[in-house]
Amino acid sequence: MRLIVFLKPTNKRGTKTAYTKFRKLLERDGFILLQPEVFMLSVTSRNAAKSHIAQLKAAAPSTGQIRILPLTEKQYAQMSYLVGEADAQERIVGSHALVNL
Repeated sequence: MRLIVFLKPTNKRGTKTAYTKFRKLLERDGFILLQPEVFMLSVTSRNAAKSHIAQLKAAAPSTGQIRILPLTEKQYAQMSYLVGEADAQERIVGSHALVNL
């Protein structure tokens, strides 16, 4: 299962700092940047997804918009590229929830 997080910060005072802290939390939690303001995490189960969503809700900034889209591996695999290709990290992970290096 994959979690896709979409960020849309506002121009209100203090928002930049709050979103920077939130982005750093996403990176520490293992999310990878798919494109600007869009992060993705591969999780092992729906329970793990619920746990991550609860953690993100607790740390979410009070302004702007944050959307979370849970996708199954099959749904994620149906994503196609109009321009460009998968980056190195996506090629390594592929459709695997966990990678042993």
